[in-house]
Amino acid sequence: MTMPTYTPPTSPYARDPFYAMGAADAYDEHHNGLGVHDLKRRADEMLDVPSTGRDSTDLYVCGYANAVIGLLNTHIAQTNAQADVAQTWLARKQGRETSTLHQRHRTHR
Repeated sequence: MTMPTYTPPTSPYARDPFYAMGAADAYDEHHNGLGVHDLKRRADEMLDVPSTGRDSTDLYVCGYANAVIGLLNTHIAQTNAQADVAQTWLARKQGRETSTLHQRHRTHR
């Protein structure tokens, strides 16, 4: 039996240099200390500016916005994981984790 191979979908513009410059700028700004909410605000401002009709500018903004989306998804996943750890720690501290009442009312998602 053969295993099907999975090819991840990529953007048709992923190899364009202007798209790559936009993504690289977003990652660099985040690495230099700019928060994800500031990056989102910048991407929103770039997307609100009317298109100039030049492909290079549009591809730069597209690459920047896609990189910001990836950074936001990472931020949200890390925040959710930290919240789960904190809730488990709090339940253990309060003795609710092994309580039958706690287990009975716990909902699995």
